[in-house]
Amino acid sequence: MTLHKASQILLLDGGLGTTLVDSYSCVFDERTPLWSSQLLLSSPSTLKDVQTAFARAGADILLTATYQASLEGFARCDVPKQEATRYMRSAVKIARAAFEGRSGRLALSLGAYGATMIPGQEYSGRYGDRVRAEWLREWHLQRVRLFYDGMETPVTERCWEEIDFLAFETLPLLSEVSAVREAMGAVAREVWGCEKEFWISCVFPGEGNVLPDGSSVEQVVRAMLGKKEGAASPSGVGINCTRLGKVEGLIMEFEKAVNRMVDASEVDQWPDLVIYPDATNGEVYNTTTMQWETGKNGSNSTLWDETLFDIVSRARDRESWRSIIVGGCCKSTPVHIAKLRNRIDGIVRT
Repeated sequence: MTLHKASQILLLDGGLGTTLVDSYSCVFDERTPLWSSQLLLSSPSTLKDVQTAFARAGADILLTATYQASLEGFARCDVPKQEATRYMRSAVKIARAAFEGRSGRLALSLGAYGATMIPGQEYSGRYGDRVRAEWLREWHLQRVRLFYDGMETPVTERCWEEIDFLAFETLPLLSEVSAVREAMGAVAREVWGCEKEFWISCVFPGEGNVLPDGSSVEQVVRAMLGKKEGAASPSGVGINCTRLGKVEGLIMEFEKAVNRMVDASEVDQWPDLVIYPDATNGEVYNTTTMQWETGKNGSNSTLWDETLFDIVSRARDRESWRSIIVGGCCKSTPVHIAKLRNRIDGIVRT
């Protein structure tokens, strides 16, 4: 059996921050507001070691250590804008080096605005007066601009050409989905034909299949893919940082919503499906204490790769999505990713 072109599976890496905590004795608290990006300042070699472990596990795509990176975050660490920009751009080189000369793709990790707040608000969407799409559009655009290469940038320091995707992750608000698309529309106009593919993945905490702001999957998909003047269309849409037990139901709702839009000629083609759920076993992250706490709705994390692979296989067999990008978020390790790699390779060989 050969994989249908529309059902190609690409393997993403796993939970960088939680792997740093659980396997590399890193401590993240109020003194480290940049989370995993803090290692760009304190220990880039450790960061490279972790990303190399994910690459060796078989990841096709590595996310850069920039999820919570922002000028505001670096300012809290007394790092001025010019130095902060250099540190953020260095994350691209570190991730590229982690492939150790092997082919691989890089996704520039760009978390929600809420991920840069203290305490983090990407799971709640409580942004205060900054929930407006206009303000969020400018904030996301300014952050992306930090990775552009100017004519004066030495070849050895260029990073934009090293980036294959931009990953806008853990978005909790419908207004932020719209803001990201508008920001990427501006990017397409500014970089003169050197724009990048990007994906948008949202977080679905709690019990229902809704965003923290209450938006339904139908509303989310329409915000992601609906035609809008000046807004770019993502190459991929999906879910991250969400409990594994919710993923298949969410995918089915995504598929129904996209299918309705395709049938109505509201979108030209199916995008990629992007899914990287948590590998938690009932733990819940407390953004105030910055600690993992025992919660309910646990699942057997030892079966995480098997369960996720089965979900991906069923989505693949339906042959709707252009391709499927799958990996892990919080608590997923290089071991999880290696097991997923073996399962994916097995289906390709079948």
